[in-house]
Amino acid sequence: MTATIGDPAVSVTTEGRLKTLNDAGFLDGSDCVVATRICRQIGEEVDGDAALALAFAVRAVRDGSTALSLDAVAALPADLDDEDEDDADLQPPTVGETVTLTEPGRWLDAVRSSPLVAEGVLRVDLGLVYLDRYHADERLIADALRMRDTASVPPVDASVVENVVRDRELDEAQKAAVRSVAERATTVLTGGPGMGKTYTIATAIRALGDGSGQTLRIGLAAPTGKAAARMNEVLQDELAHAASISPAMTLHRMLGSKPGNSQRFRHDARNPLPHDLVVVDEASMVSLSMMARLVEALSPSARLLLVGDPDQLASVEAGSVLADLVRGLEPGGSVVRLTENHRLRDDRAGLATAFRTGDADAVIDAVDTATDGIEFIEADEPSLAMLPQVVEHAVRLRELALDGDVDAALDHLAKLRLLCAHRTGPFGTRRWNQLVERALAERAPEVSLQSMYIGRPILVTRNDYGLGVRNGDVGVIIRGDDGPLAVLESASGVLSLSPWRLSDIETMHAMTVHKAQGSQAENVVIIVPPPRSRLLTREMLYTAVTRAERHLTIVGSREAVRHAVRATAQRSSGLAERLAD
Repeated sequence: MTATIGDPAVSVTTEGRLKTLNDAGFLDGSDCVVATRICRQIGEEVDGDAALALAFAVRAVRDGSTALSLDAVAALPADLDDEDEDDADLQPPTVGETVTLTEPGRWLDAVRSSPLVAEGVLRVDLGLVYLDRYHADERLIADALRMRDTASVPPVDASVVENVVRDRELDEAQKAAVRSVAERATTVLTGGPGMGKTYTIATAIRALGDGSGQTLRIGLAAPTGKAAARMNEVLQDELAHAASISPAMTLHRMLGSKPGNSQRFRHDARNPLPHDLVVVDEASMVSLSMMARLVEALSPSARLLLVGDPDQLASVEAGSVLADLVRGLEPGGSVVRLTENHRLRDDRAGLATAFRTGDADAVIDAVDTATDGIEFIEADEPSLAMLPQVVEHAVRLRELALDGDVDAALDHLAKLRLLCAHRTGPFGTRRWNQLVERALAERAPEVSLQSMYIGRPILVTRNDYGLGVRNGDVGVIIRGDDGPLAVLESASGVLSLSPWRLSDIETMHAMTVHKAQGSQAENVVIIVPPPRSRLLTREMLYTAVTRAERHLTIVGSREAVRHAVRATAQRSSGLAERLAD
């Protein structure tokens, strides 16, 4: 990618190596502006090694890391646009081929002795370079969880816990998880789809309540409104007897969001949460900052149960916290891994296992030999003609929406998801949404003329507490008595309102894998980008394939699938090392 003046990615005030790297696409304009402004304020050389480290530390956070490894900077690729990444002929240079870099050891010494460290802008620790905020949050989490290992949580009657365990149909790992929740201040429960995480949560809550002999205050939370709604859906039957449990909510809502301040909440160390047990589902989606705010808001006597799949995509913000917690806490016994699949009995279970083990040959073999639940369409350039079920789904959704049948329309909406790694470019959601809408417009021309056409599937992209909608809520535009009506599945149930009141929505004939995380669909279609894509990782494709409840269709090349299995997401962090120390 070659930057041009007028592009927001370009900083016109940057000079020296920062300018060279900005022009070549290795650093964003914001990276350079932050580094230049701070260096000038504290008297740091703008073209020096410390300034360069600061700019790359800002980029590292944008890329999902909580710290910068200087050893890895030379090999970093350009931060390309989606359209550029999907060009298989594009061969961008690396940072080391573009500018002269100081040897990593000497570079780290230069940063350590710089005014940026003296003024607390940067921190050098564990051989990594941190922005101060992320260093503080990482240490806060590690210190808090180490202290919780010896915290005095209220005891429970072990014999009562064993009675509950014996009365329920649990495998050995599930039993170990229930006992861990009863005995420990912190438990991390991991496992893929169908391995019984929800059933284990319900059993642990029941065992803890019976074993304590009192009514416990239990808080259920998830990173997104969609994940919280699903948590309520799957737990409602198991927990119907426990009147003391409030419905699941987002972590932001549980902690008490403050208007205008996304980093501080009503509940903190001085005003802890009022719960005896906090359960967080889909914990792989929790960022470093949010996990820090959660652990500092826990009462010293509260138990914490974190549940999720560390093999899935990490948070869209900085941090791969669940994976770090698993690596750091597992030696101490706080981590319980579920490995027996109780729900997936067809070829999808074998495919998910092959992904988790990182065996590319096994993944391809699972796809090629599948006889039930998986279809592989090999194509370097996927087209809508290969996927008639996608258009059929959109046509039927429009028919139900025209009938004004809310329940049937929402039920049909959940039957199929078309997933992409990218938002833009030939393999992105924007293009595939347009393709489906064009196909619809051939049958109903008004689709191309109206933004809120009947049958338009929609996805909320930002919380609106006034309307009661959350980022991740999905719905459809139906025909109402007085015109188009948006019906949405929210955490509090089905919500109906004028579509023009919704300011932050997008069309959802196709959606990104990140947006689909925490949800399921009967049929899932995945558009696999080419090997050149920086978003093509094992975590991305594993997350996508495990969204399917009944049938999975993978569209792409074998080379791309193999590449994805081998390409694990790389996020620099020191959290696991701190926890294991």
